[in-house]
Amino acid sequence: METYKNMSAPEIVCSQRPGVCVPVRRAAIGFVLLLALLSAAGCAMKKMAPPPPLPQSYGSDSDRLQESLFKGDQAVLSNQDIDRILTARITLEDRHRLAVLRLNSRNIWFQEIADIEAQNSERFLKALSSTPQLTQVRFMPALLIPERRTVPYLREAAARFQADLLLIYSTRIQTFRRDRLIGTDEVHAEAAVESVLLDVRTGIVVHTAQTAESISAKKAPGDVNFSQTVAKVESEATGKALVKLADAIVAFLSMVGK
Repeated sequence: METYKNMSAPEIVCSQRPGVCVPVRRAAIGFVLLLALLSAAGCAMKKMAPPPPLPQSYGSDSDRLQESLFKGDQAVLSNQDIDRILTARITLEDRHRLAVLRLNSRNIWFQEIADIEAQNSERFLKALSSTPQLTQVRFMPALLIPERRTVPYLREAAARFQADLLLIYSTRIQTFRRDRLIGTDEVHAEAAVESVLLDVRTGIVVHTAQTAESISAKKAPGDVNFSQTVAKVESEATGKALVKLADAIVAFLSMVGK
């Protein structure tokens, strides 16, 4: 094969076969362009590749974990018991007797405050009795209240009292005082009431509620001292919060009783 070179023209390679000549520089450029196109196509294929499969933990709903992985948990409730509790259907149509229990109590030093507390309890029971579903609403007798006020013991006490439902509630009061050098002292009380409604037969908590009320007042001329004013305002705020709580429970029982 003979090679002819020309400084002003691309290098030509001619084979021994007549009429067959290939420009070397053009062939090299074409080869480089071909490699670039192949490389770009490979990158595009990588970008369009399907995502990798999900790990084994992201399985279908049928493979979802349905029980505790900790053996110590089953010392209190087994996995089977928890499954029965969570899937149980509770009906309250035949629950007609309600026992009421207040967890915390107040120290009362004035007769007027004791009268307000008694009126609060009476209005509370009356509001709870407004639903036709409840035929009996009573406070739990103090002699039946267990020393250990846990759910199992409270449930047992309610069963001895022949109550279908047990309403357990507690109150929390915050008081803000404003003492004035000139003028009448003022007090602002905020009362919050939280309740749990327990189905005695099953031990299931069927309803929870929380209400709050606030009252501001000044020392009245008939108050012995400002402490009496504060205690009176606290009792009045608690009474209003209890009525709101009773309304919430009555609304719940009216809804589920239909």
